[in-house]
Amino acid sequence: MGPDRSPNRWPVIALSNIVKRYVMGGNDVYATRGVSLSVSSGEFVAIMGASGSGKSTLMNIIGCLDVPTSGHYRLDGVNIRDLDDRELSRIRNRKIGFVFQGFNLLPTMSAIANVELPMAYAGVPSKERRHRAEGALESVGLADRMGHFPNEMSGGQQQRVAVARAIVTDPSLILADEPTGNLDSKSSVDVMSAFASLHAQGRTVVMITHEEDIAAYATRVVRLRDGIITQDHHQTPSHPHESHLAHARQAEGSSALAGRP
Repeated sequence: MGPDRSPNRWPVIALSNIVKRYVMGGNDVYATRGVSLSVSSGEFVAIMGASGSGKSTLMNIIGCLDVPTSGHYRLDGVNIRDLDDRELSRIRNRKIGFVFQGFNLLPTMSAIANVELPMAYAGVPSKERRHRAEGALESVGLADRMGHFPNEMSGGQQQRVAVARAIVTDPSLILADEPTGNLDSKSSVDVMSAFASLHAQGRTVVMITHEEDIAAYATRVVRLRDGIITQDHHQTPSHPHESHLAHARQAEGSSALAGRP
């Protein structure tokens, strides 16, 4: 049985006064400065911020890839602060489905074999692995690509395989780090449509992005600056057309070039 996604559960993410401090050259550098954030089951949250805002550090803490210097974090009711490295690894595998900017697919394995991999590590019987992997690939629109290898698929298709791999263990949280960063506009629309569909099914999605058009798919946007939350608002999600994404990225690229010395 998968996780209960009814709206009256405890928060999937509960961050309280999270501080992350690094010591660099004898000086204290704060990546986050007392961040508190609660994400309920079934939400689709985009976390945004410029380089150095603390969003990557926050993602690592949410993903149990790093621990805060101080503060408390509960993931699906589990107090992360009390866990050792082995227990953190177990929690990551059980409760979080990761989607990264790089697809991280094994090139010598087919799409369905890549999706089966986390279940193989978990000791799921082969017949059940195949059944669940087929269902995950169908849910992201890749029923006709199950036997294809990564080099036989577009970037968008590879990322959707990565999304299928993230959901196949039925995690409490899907955590996506710049999931469209390596994709063209058409592929970005395809991948974000898959995320929107997963959210419509009741899954909890937290996405790190710097693109406004990508954040438009979320139901809530959290903005960070200098390690603190400066804005946290709910919104009605919109699904920008491919041409809108292409125009936005072209404008963003032109702005970046204009800012060069």
